[in-house]
Amino acid sequence: MLSVCIPVYNKNITPLVLELSRQIEQLGASVEILVLDDGSSQAVIDARSEIKRVRLIRNEDNLGRSKARNRLLREANGPFMLLLDAGSEILNSRFLGAWIANLQTNHALVYYGGSIYQPVAPDESHYLHWKVGSGRESKSFAFRQKKLASFKTNNTVIHKQVFSELKFEESLVQYGHEDTLYGFELSQRNIEVRQVNNPVRNALKDTNEQFLKKTGLAIENLVSASDKASSPQLFREFVKLFKAYERIKRWRLLGVISWLDGVMLGWLEAQLLSGNRLLILLKYDLYKLLVLNRVLGKEN
Repeated sequence: MLSVCIPVYNKNITPLVLELSRQIEQLGASVEILVLDDGSSQAVIDARSEIKRVRLIRNEDNLGRSKARNRLLREANGPFMLLLDAGSEILNSRFLGAWIANLQTNHALVYYGGSIYQPVAPDESHYLHWKVGSGRESKSFAFRQKKLASFKTNNTVIHKQVFSELKFEESLVQYGHEDTLYGFELSQRNIEVRQVNNPVRNALKDTNEQFLKKTGLAIENLVSASDKASSPQLFREFVKLFKAYERIKRWRLLGVISWLDGVMLGWLEAQLLSGNRLLILLKYDLYKLLVLNRVLGKEN
């Protein structure tokens, strides 16, 4: 059995669940849809929609991404569990069929199907999220096959055997990078993430302001994740942002970074909030480096 596991908070996911249910009916396969409402204040599935093979469970309080995923994976009938974000859009009319075919013909324990963003740039107010997502997060199947891509939980299949040994770190309650830590721990156990060409489309929901706020929270969580890793030193060598910071530290340029923090951080933030497209990814990378330096400075 394949268990489709969807954590959701304050979002109506009826269209997503209806499409999954339709595909299950066509397949006639043993697939369940398991939805975890993580303490939402609104309905996540329309009460009048008649959706088959859906099991809805609920947390009374919002417990965060790690705890939500762990509960879903515990509750799933498995043995394979497909994690989908609530904002995912199914692009392939045979999406579930393609997953089942891959699971029947391959012998891996973890698979990643990929994710993409809309091909057309949005207006300036949402441009930052789209540019970072499409330019940095979304990688083609060919790229993912050739290079080790960052681990993402959206559209990932995990076997229960893996989950019995490795769970998401529940002490990471803030936004971001719990999947980075999980991917690191998979690599430490020499568990391959098999790449599959079966992407979903990510929702483009965050304004520049919302996305930048999440970036700050994610960097704070990344520092916390490094402390929780089985090897904090190897984790920092595993993460590109940490590697860039350590390189600057070896070159004895942290003073320059601190100086840039004072003279440029506000300007960079204004540029990113405005949706100014000129060198936006370079500005975003520098912004993250300055924020990381500030977070590490507070820690020390």
